[in-house]
Amino acid sequence: MAGRQPEWARLTSFAQSQEPAATLGIVWGRRRVGKSYLLQSLVDRTGGFYYGAVRGSSAEALRELGEQLGNFQGAAAPLALETWDEAIRALLALGRERAIVIVLDEYPYLLEHTPELDSIIQRAFSPRGTARLESRARLILCGSAISVMSQILSGTAPLRGRAGMDLRFSPFDFRAARELHGIADLRTAFRTYAVIGGVAAYAREMSNSDLPSGPDDFDDWMCRRVLSPAAPLFSEVPLLLSEDPATAQARKINLYHAALAGVATGHHAHGKLTRYVKIQGASLSPIIEALVEAELIDRLQDPLRDNRPTYHPADPLIRFYYAIIRRHRVRLARHDAATAAIWSQAISTFDSQVVGPSFESAARYWVSHFASPATLGAAPELVGPTTVAVPDGRGGELDVVAAGHGAKAPGDRPVHAIGEAKAGQRITERHLRRLEGIRAALGTRAKGAKMLLFGADFSPEICSTAARRSDVELIDLERLYTGS
Repeated sequence: MAGRQPEWARLTSFAQSQEPAATLGIVWGRRRVGKSYLLQSLVDRTGGFYYGAVRGSSAEALRELGEQLGNFQGAAAPLALETWDEAIRALLALGRERAIVIVLDEYPYLLEHTPELDSIIQRAFSPRGTARLESRARLILCGSAISVMSQILSGTAPLRGRAGMDLRFSPFDFRAARELHGIADLRTAFRTYAVIGGVAAYAREMSNSDLPSGPDDFDDWMCRRVLSPAAPLFSEVPLLLSEDPATAQARKINLYHAALAGVATGHHAHGKLTRYVKIQGASLSPIIEALVEAELIDRLQDPLRDNRPTYHPADPLIRFYYAIIRRHRVRLARHDAATAAIWSQAISTFDSQVVGPSFESAARYWVSHFASPATLGAAPELVGPTTVAVPDGRGGELDVVAAGHGAKAPGDRPVHAIGEAKAGQRITERHLRRLEGIRAALGTRAKGAKMLLFGADFSPEICSTAARRSDVELIDLERLYTGS
C-alpha cells in the first residue's frame, strides 16, 4: 500500500457505506499504477466479487461472467446470462443479503462490444429502481482507457449523477516513488525516478523488483533492466500509444510518435513542436489533443500569459524512451549489443535531456505541493514555466513561476516566486544574478519575489548569500525530498 493510503481509505469507506441501497463507484487512471491491485485486495478482504474483462465479443463476456458468478455462488452450473440487463441484475442480486463489493475491471473493454452498457447500468441505478433498492451492492467500474473513463460521468453521459465515488489514480510523485522504490541515496533515487517515474508496475513486475541499490549499481541496473530488449520497459512506450482509444486508431501513428518525440526532447511550445514534426499547426493540434486526452503529455499553462501553453511528457519513461532508447534502438536490439558501451555514450544525453527536465518538473511540483507559504512569500495559485525577455540577454525560459490570481490581465498577476532548477550544474552566484535580472524585468508585480535555486550542488558563496538574504531560497535534494 506504499503511497496509496488515501486511495485505500476512500475505497474502504465506499465499501463500508451504510447506504441501504446499491451504490456505484468509478475508479480510473492510466495502466500499471496499482488500481487492480487495490481493488483485488479490497475484494479479498471483504468477500466481494471481481471480474476482469478481456477484449472479445459480448457473448464471450457474458459466458465468462456467468461462469465466474456461478463459481462465486457455489452453483452446480454456470449462470446463463443472455443479455447485459440480466447480467447487471444478477450482479446487484449479490447484495440482497449483505453489503458486497463488486468490481467490473477493464470496463472499457465491455463498452467496445456493448456501448449501451452505461445506459443499462443507469436504468438499474435509477432512484426508484427495484434492483437498486433491494440490493446493498457496491458496484465499482474500473478502467485504464483515460479517454473513455474520463467521459463516463461528464456532460450528458448516462451515468452522470449516479456515482457516489469518482476515484482517480495517478502515478506516484517523486517523493512517494522513492518510498516505493526503497532507495536511500537521493541522487540515485531521483535518477531512477527520471527513468521509470512513479508507475508502480515499472518498479515491481516490469523490473522484477530489481532496482538500483545505490550509485554504484545504477549503470548496471540500466543495462540489465531498461536497455535490454528482453526488458519489458524497452518497448513500453509504443504499447502505451496502442492501448488508449484516443491514439490506438490513429491512421498516421508515425505522427503521434514524432509529436511525442518532439515534446520529450525539449520542443515544448506549439510553434517549436510544429517545426519539429514538420506539419502545419492545424494538422498538429488534433494530435496534441489526443495525446493530452490519453495523458501521454501534459499541457502546462503559462502563469503570466494566457493561451501560451507548453507541452511536457506526462511520464518520465516517455522522455527517457525518446531521448535514449528510440535513438539507439537498432544498436541495442542486436543479439550481441555492447549495451554498457552504448549506455556510456548516452549518459551525457541522459543527464541533459532526461534528468534535467525531470528535475525542472519536480521543482514545479515541489512549489505546488510541498513548499510552505513562508518559503514562497504566499500560497501559490498558479505554478508553471514561462519565458521572460531581459535586456542583457540573460532571460529566456524560466523553469518556475509562482503567481497569484489577483489581477484582471495575466500580465499583471502578482509574482510570488521565480526559480531555476539545475540538476547537473553547481549552483553559483551566476544563477542568482540571472534570477535577479528576470525579477527586475518583471517589474513592480515581482517586487520582493522570492528567488528559488534548485540543485544538487551549491557553491560556498551562494550558500553564504542565501544565509543572509531573506529573498533567496536554496532547495537541495534533501529539502526537495523531505522539506518545505
